[in-house]
Amino acid sequence: MTKRYTVSFPNYTIGEEAYDKIREICPRYGKTVVVIGGREGVEAAQEKMVKAVEGVGLEFTGFIHASGQTTRSTIARIANDSAVAEADMIFAVGGGKVIDTAKAVAHTVNKPYFTFPTVAGSCAASASIATVYEPDGRFREYLYSIVPPVHVFICTRILVHAPVEVLRRGIGDTMAKFYEAQIASRGKTLCHRDGMGIALSKMCAEPLYAYGAQALEDNRQHRASLAFEETVLAVIITSGLVSNLAAPEYNGHIAHALFVELGNLSAREQCRQHGGLVAYGILLLLLCDGQVEEFERFFRFCRRIGLPTCRKDIGAGEDDIHRVFQATEKKQDVRIMPYKITQSVLLDAARKLETYHKNHQ
Repeated sequence: MTKRYTVSFPNYTIGEEAYDKIREICPRYGKTVVVIGGREGVEAAQEKMVKAVEGVGLEFTGFIHASGQTTRSTIARIANDSAVAEADMIFAVGGGKVIDTAKAVAHTVNKPYFTFPTVAGSCAASASIATVYEPDGRFREYLYSIVPPVHVFICTRILVHAPVEVLRRGIGDTMAKFYEAQIASRGKTLCHRDGMGIALSKMCAEPLYAYGAQALEDNRQHRASLAFEETVLAVIITSGLVSNLAAPEYNGHIAHALFVELGNLSAREQCRQHGGLVAYGILLLLLCDGQVEEFERFFRFCRRIGLPTCRKDIGAGEDDIHRVFQATEKKQDVRIMPYKITQSVLLDAARKLETYHKNHQ
């Protein structure tokens, strides 16, 4: 029998003037705010944020810069900052790592938090989970929580000026939610919470197939179009809801396990980024699962929008791949699969991918 559980949902506002809603939503949670964010993110959002709280009785206790990796030491340092102690609530502003840092701080000090994503590279702004790294950028652990942000403010006027590459990686990361959840849950009897998460995961893929390529072009042209909004919502909101609802074993296995190991390789920094590595993992996952048509569909999509489709694209050599697969085989994450995943299965999928890539250049 499944243990009793609590599920909390983040609310959200999207639009060019999304920050105008701060004055309606946040004052009920207190009178003082600390902003934790990356330098660029705070610079992009600060003026709109300050203007939005004028005349509603909210005061800022400080603006804390949290650029760099989400590490245990950074979380502890900020949690002990006097500006955090004096604040009734936390505004988390920036990209995924910064928001994860602020989120972990909020969980540590038990204060409500609100997120203000300035890029659409992951579901960090709506998910309860935070990813923690070592100071040198290697993955360390996931910090699990059942407390999501109170509200997510998605200002498309800011997001359309974010780097296109970040949105591209966000698309890759989001699509993994669908494929990993569908395969991992196959044949399982699901409780209500998990069932909702798995059902919702379909919206992590279909809107991106429909709008993703156009959204990237609109991002280049700084247009807050319907395609851009739908893509951003899939990346930031839908993916986060799946993360919050479905059990961890349904949220990430082969694609994300490969990301963890590939992210620890000494490859070029651009190839260490989450979504691109996960996209490569999805291709292998679909080959392992024998989904030939879906593999071809996703391969074409990756090729169209510029996500990795071969080993060279992720900056990994053949020896690297062998080490990664050996480590991945032993991970708990892949044991949820409906069949045993071994190093030889992964190597066979990788060879098939290289051959397919070569034949479809």
